[in-house]
Amino acid sequence: MSRLAHLLAAPLLVATLAASAPAPADDGDDVARQAVRVDAWASSDADGNDTRRLALGWDVVHRDLDHWWGAKVERAEFSGDGWHRHEERAYLSGAGDLGTWRWLGDLGSNGDDLVGRASIHSLDARRKEVFVERDTLETRSGVANGWVHTFAGATVDLPMGERWSATLLGGAQHFGTGRNLRTHLRGHLVHALVPSQGVSLQLRSRYYRNSHPREADYFSPSWYGETLGVVGWRRFVGGYQWRALAGIGRQRNADDAWRRARMVEVGLETPRWRDAWLRVDAGYSDTPVLAGDGTDAYAYRYLRVQGVVAF
Repeated sequence: MSRLAHLLAAPLLVATLAASAPAPADDGDDVARQAVRVDAWASSDADGNDTRRLALGWDVVHRDLDHWWGAKVERAEFSGDGWHRHEERAYLSGAGDLGTWRWLGDLGSNGDDLVGRASIHSLDARRKEVFVERDTLETRSGVANGWVHTFAGATVDLPMGERWSATLLGGAQHFGTGRNLRTHLRGHLVHALVPSQGVSLQLRSRYYRNSHPREADYFSPSWYGETLGVVGWRRFVGGYQWRALAGIGRQRNADDAWRRARMVEVGLETPRWRDAWLRVDAGYSDTPVLAGDGTDAYAYRYLRVQGVVAF
């Protein structure tokens, strides 16, 4: 049996057994249907490292975009100057409620390691979230050696009146390359400047520290810090949600002086139609990477397209 067949065996077995079960009675909008989904991702950095992912999924049970479960297969391609690798993955995926909390997860494998992501968050105004992500380290050495990094953390939203709010994040990241453990702190302060027009002003800061700096071919100084002033815009027009963010600020790490930091993000999300939904996100930032000559380079671009069609 091929490696891909081994990857698909468990998820498809579960999906087949579930699909053979009697369908629930039609009870209006809560009827359990099925769906197909696509998730495409492309990114590149200042050192010419490119990542491409294409995932196709089948929801065995699909009530709505927040309540579903099924199986997914993905092809991930990693490349750079003079090198190219790819992986096939398979996942069991789903989303649903657990009391007053909502969960979302992809549990899968690339044939060698456990990969995926999972999160659970509360549904109240003071939103709490716990998450974990595990994936291939997207550098030449990371892909060649099968290094997998794991990032786990928690966030909390803090409403502060009608126009002010804040979000705090704390987390830890292990890179699978040896001993390095990166600890993260992030904070967002948001002021709704013109609520009727969806305009906000934001202050975004992040800081991390590496326990064993410069361990491999990823950007890992002793510490890194960044602060951005951001203008945000979010509007619903005809049921479509349009989003845009633009920020500028300063960044510094233990091996370099202060330099400019920038970011731009745009997005579009269609209405949550009964049978179809589409979301597109794109962005650019001066996120640093370790260049092939051992110096630091700054730039990161990405594009993501997600779609779901239920039937």
